Order: sequence, then structure tokens, then C-alpha cells
Amino acid sequence: MRKGWTLQPFFLSLGMEIKVMTQEQMMEALRAKGVDVCGTTGQFGIGEGGIWVSGESTTELFNYWSEAWYNTFGVKPELNDFVENNGWYFEWYDAGTMMVYPQ
Repeated sequence: MRKGWTLQPFFLSLGMEIKVMTQEQMMEALRAKGVDVCGTTGQFGIGEGGIWVSGESTTELFNYWSEAWYNTFGVKPELNDFVENNGWYFEWYDAGTMMVYPQ
């Protein structure tokens, strides 16, 4: 998912609902999955509401240059699915820094 896109109306039209985690819940869930959570996007200095994670300390989860994970833009597909299924999405800031935003 890219910023500004949401599948929620589509899922709602099918009678399905997307569970949306709070920022704190998502940060805890990401840590539990082995993601190096550095802080919030506010702490990074680019506005409130998102989560700042290291894309270079956990190369088994993130690889900016990966051609194998091109459909998920360098995020391990299982992790990407988990995040999107809980109302968030990943977006690279640079090759070593990833941000996670609510949809």
C-alpha cells in the first residue's frame, strides 16, 4: 500500500473489516516480530503519526535492493501482509530507514 491508498472501503463492501492497530500497538507488534523500532516519525523530525524503524539492522526483514521482494518494495512479504492487514503500510525514507504509517 502506498500513502493515501486504502482498501478499507473495498473490504467493508464485502462485509469484511480491517483491524487497525494504534501506534503503540503496532510498535509493540513490530518489536515482537524482530523489527528494530527506533521511535516515532515525530522523533525522527518528519511529522507525527508514523513509526520510524531501521531498515538496515534486520536484513532478514528489510532489503531495499531486493529483487525477490519487489512486490512488497523490499519488505519481507509476511511482515508486509501483517502490517497492511492491521491498517498500516511501509514506506522507505532512504535505503536504511523505513517508516510505517497508518492507512
